Order: sequence, then C-alpha cells, then structure tokens
Amino acid sequence: MRNHPQKQIKNTNLTINEWYKSPLGQHLFEELKAILEPILATSFGYHSLQIGCTSHANLLLESCRVKHHFNLDRSNTDVDLQVHPSLLPIANDSVDLMVMMHHLSNTTEPHANLREASRVLIPEGKLIIVDFNPLSLWGVRHFFQSWLERAPWNGHYYTARRLKDWMKLLGFDQQIHYRVGYVPPIQHLSVIWRLSWLAKGLKNWVKFSGALNVLVYNKNISAMTPVRQRWVVRKMLPSRVARPSVGRGMKYDQ
Repeated sequence: MRNHPQKQIKNTNLTINEWYKSPLGQHLFEELKAILEPILATSFGYHSLQIGCTSHANLLLESCRVKHHFNLDRSNTDVDLQVHPSLLPIANDSVDLMVMMHHLSNTTEPHANLREASRVLIPEGKLIIVDFNPLSLWGVRHFFQSWLERAPWNGHYYTARRLKDWMKLLGFDQQIHYRVGYVPPIQHLSVIWRLSWLAKGLKNWVKFSGALNVLVYNKNISAMTPVRQRWVVRKMLPSRVARPSVGRGMKYDQ
C-alpha cells in the first residue's frame, strides 16, 4: 500500500495579534491609529503601559510623548513583563498612560483589571480602552460566531454604556468617545471597496455602529472638602435690661 502524505492541519485559533496582520485587521488598525494620533501626541509623562494586542503597541504609540513604554501580558512571551493584569507589580500612582486594547473582552476579571489600572495611574492619568462594539455589524457576526473561539469573534463584547458605568464608579472622567471602522466584517478588501457606500451610510446615519469603541478617560481626584466643626449654639437666658439713668433729651443738673 502506498503511504499517502498526511495533510497538515492549520491552526484556526488565531490570536488578536495575528488577526491584526490580516487585510481587514490592517485596514481597521490604520483607522484606529489615525484617530489616536492627536490624543497620544498630547500625552506626556515618564511611564506608559499597554495590555492586550501588544505586538502593535510600537506602531500605535509612535506619536506618544511618554518617555518609557512597557508591554504587559499574562501569556504572550514577546512582552516586556509577564504579569497577571489584576495583580500588577507596579507602585501606586506611578503610570501616566495606560492602553487596554481588546483586553477587557478577553478577560474573566474586567472589574479587577480596571481597579488595578485605577491604582497604578497617577492623578489625572490617562486610560484608553479599545474594544469591539456589540452594537455594530461586527457585533452581529460575533453573536453568531462567538462559539468558534477565534479572534476577533471570541470573548465578550461590552457596550460603551456599561464601560462608562464601571469607569464612573472608579472615579474616572470620560474625555472622548470615538467610534472607528464602519466597514463590514469581510476579509476580502475588494468586496469592502465595493461596499464603500454602505460604510459611508453607516458613518453618516448610524454613527453608533462603528466596529470599535475607543474610550479615553482621565483619573479624577476630587479635592477633599474639610468637615467643619459644629459649633454648639448656647441659649442666652433672658435678663432684664437696666434702664439708663440719662436718656436722650435729658440734661444733667447743673
């Protein structure tokens, strides 16, 4: 019998880093980068962090003015530090900028990770959250294909409203909310160009249906209001007022 060569089985479990190298991912990334450039160009400080999609951090943060940047991840080996995002080995109030790119949708502890981000950011530090929008054509495809466990359709898509509620509880002030990418979730760019009219229509008439939610927050530190001491009001007992011996219009005896 002739031995037939075994077919190589392709690994379909793409990561989000690998997906952004696809034609559709590159197209979406260019739009994201163009939106964030003005924000990052006005971001200053000493330390910045990115969690999630770390292989594209250098390209994304090209215009950033923060001096030292570090990529953090739990399982990816091509990072500066392997850590658990809910237990960062970083001092309190020491980070000027943090970027969470497709991280909250792929973690089982979104609240703990956001609390940790609040801890390490300096007062008025900037937090940028980038994730897919469930109220879009991408969200519709995610609804039907999330069971595949393949990027970018795996994970949990959170609405911008839910993220805003979480951030408000942590004391963050929202600065900007961008919606990026109105192209349909189709890998073939030739089809995307033919459907450019659809992307323009969605951008003009259904603005909430962008593929990505880009939320920019500042860590708010409200000034402490001193509690004034309550003064005890003592009742003055009524007393008889003595009449003056000399009143108006009265003259002394000479």
